[in-house]
Amino acid sequence: MLRKALELLRAGKPVFIYDSESRESEADMVFFAGAVNTHAITISRKFAGGLTCYVTSREVGSVLGLQYLEEVFRLLGYGELTRKRLGYGDPPNFSLWVNHVSVKTGIRDSDKARTVRELDEVTRLITEEGKTTLAVRKFYSEFVTPGHLPILLGRGVRVRRGHTELSLALAELSGLRPSLIITEVLNDGDAATYSEVRRLAEKFSTVVIRGDEIISALEGGSAY
Repeated sequence: MLRKALELLRAGKPVFIYDSESRESEADMVFFAGAVNTHAITISRKFAGGLTCYVTSREVGSVLGLQYLEEVFRLLGYGELTRKRLGYGDPPNFSLWVNHVSVKTGIRDSDKARTVRELDEVTRLITEEGKTTLAVRKFYSEFVTPGHLPILLGRGVRVRRGHTELSLALAELSGLRPSLIITEVLNDGDAATYSEVRRLAEKFSTVVIRGDEIISALEGGSAY
């Protein structure tokens, strides 16, 4: 199953990651951001239905000078709000919410696809070209915040085992740069069950991979 998931991710197809019953008991639809087009955003919205986020590593975020929003809000005096945790217990990975400056409103599927592709190019410049100065210049000259696409920064699976970290781990195992989009899979009023996600995966001729399968593949490996 893991091998198939890696092949599909490399091919630009969606895969589903289910975290665990002991955490959120949720699955996310995941695409490699370098393959995202308007259609990928549309099916994420229509068939997953949750919040679509851009995912990259903490190291990429550091190059760009990004911080976790909870840290920023704490410094701004909102500590009483940032100290709380939701039921699954982990700190949130949200950083900036952005739009690419060229889009119309930011919320349209074509707009989000453009924002994702340009964020992916920033990540590519950093991780594959080593052109950090160019990447920073591009980010600060071509993006606007607040926007409609949240950037999530992974914390590493040794710290946190959410969909951000699991999708980054899957990208690493695939030999892809740390650049993805993830969207929670919902049903009417709640998270989709594992069996519902399995049926959705069959619809798209893809697979559901469990978080523990990804973690097992990383044992003794990197920090993702």
